[in-house]
Amino acid sequence: MNETLVAARVDRLPNSKMHRQWMLLFAMPLFFDSCDINTFASAAPALIRHWHIAINEIALITSASFMGMFFGATLGGLLSDRMGRRRSLIVFVLISSLGSLATALVPSVPWLFAARVVTGFGISAGMVTVMTYIAELFPARSRGTWQSWAMVINLCAIPLTNLVARLVVPFGPDGWRWVFVWGALGVAFPLIARRLPESPRWSARAGRIDEAQAALAAMEARVTAEGHTLVMPAAVARAPEPREPWTAMFNGVYRRRTLTLCAIWLLQTIGFYGFEAWVPTLLVHHGITIARSLTYFTLINVGAPLGALLAVYPADRFERKHLIAVVALLIACFGLLYGLSFEPVMIVAFGFAVGLLTQTFATLLYSYTPEQFPTGVRNSATGLTYGAGRVANVANAFVIAAIYTSYGYVTVFMYIAGAWFLTALITVLFGPRTTGRSLETLNPAVDPDADGASSLAPLADYPRR
Repeated sequence: MNETLVAARVDRLPNSKMHRQWMLLFAMPLFFDSCDINTFASAAPALIRHWHIAINEIALITSASFMGMFFGATLGGLLSDRMGRRRSLIVFVLISSLGSLATALVPSVPWLFAARVVTGFGISAGMVTVMTYIAELFPARSRGTWQSWAMVINLCAIPLTNLVARLVVPFGPDGWRWVFVWGALGVAFPLIARRLPESPRWSARAGRIDEAQAALAAMEARVTAEGHTLVMPAAVARAPEPREPWTAMFNGVYRRRTLTLCAIWLLQTIGFYGFEAWVPTLLVHHGITIARSLTYFTLINVGAPLGALLAVYPADRFERKHLIAVVALLIACFGLLYGLSFEPVMIVAFGFAVGLLTQTFATLLYSYTPEQFPTGVRNSATGLTYGAGRVANVANAFVIAAIYTSYGYVTVFMYIAGAWFLTALITVLFGPRTTGRSLETLNPAVDPDADGASSLAPLADYPRR
């Protein structure tokens, strides 16, 4: 029993009812994380009106969430690689839910800032863990499709949260607080999390071979009980490999991947949250009422789950790096047209296209990122790259506020479109091919005593499984 055989036994499993149940379970923390991410954008216009705070203070509170997300992604990634996927996911979901509940109860801006930092920590750590968990638990030939279905359910949270906000925020001075109570409902996740197995890949890498064996046996028994036939695992025996150090993501094998993904996550975060976090506030400052602004925002984000659904079919049929680049270019075009539109129909139409395609992009990137690192540092590296985007958005909130104040509404969307164009360019030039390949084929072992000069064969030369 070795790590290669563990991976081969996971990858040989046919798609089954068991996988559908796991997908639904993973969708729950993702759903409420999306609720939390989108709550402040909906509450911000009410805070401006009832707390009389300036747009720069909105930028400060927005940056608080991303500060928490940076620490959640980087530190949470490290914790998950040590604690295990299931246990850490439970902890992170509890942190984000309790942080959202605390946000609903805050008496002042400093407390609101602190509560958003805590919530951001839990959100980001949980999302990174789910990305890694899905990559390790689902077969190589279909992990992109399963990730896409989980995201379809997850992204239903965006229009639902906008609808909740549309109903409760205009209700009174404290109506905005109920949006954060809605975001805290993920606190129920630990009650069902025990139905998820620990990742056998993580267990084997941690030296817990008996646990990996037990989890695999249970998975295989469930699949055969459904009437499926298991083929012999396609694996070769090899000697135990040294555990990768945290620095493995910066050595000669993985450095380019780490830097490329950091750039992609940084730019897409500028583009995505520059749009999602600021549209309601900018519309209000542009002369549209709070109620109408939230109505437009709700209509725009109806496309969010449809965006993830759009990724389901191509996710494992076409190379992911090419899909990511094409979608980023389309977002840049539609985002620029949104900024140039001032009629309600055009605002909603182009905004809908941006909302739909950004979620197609996110779904593909959630699959693409954890595929590129070995098991021992997969969550840490995914967390670092994901966190790079979040820390960039700490400053980005103030950049957008400054651009809007100095140059106006249209220039904000030119800036956002530029971020998406660079995302597409970097992905095409530097992103590796990953679709349909085993995680172990994609990620050769790293010798912790190596000098960092090892080389990686072109991924196109690796066999598919």
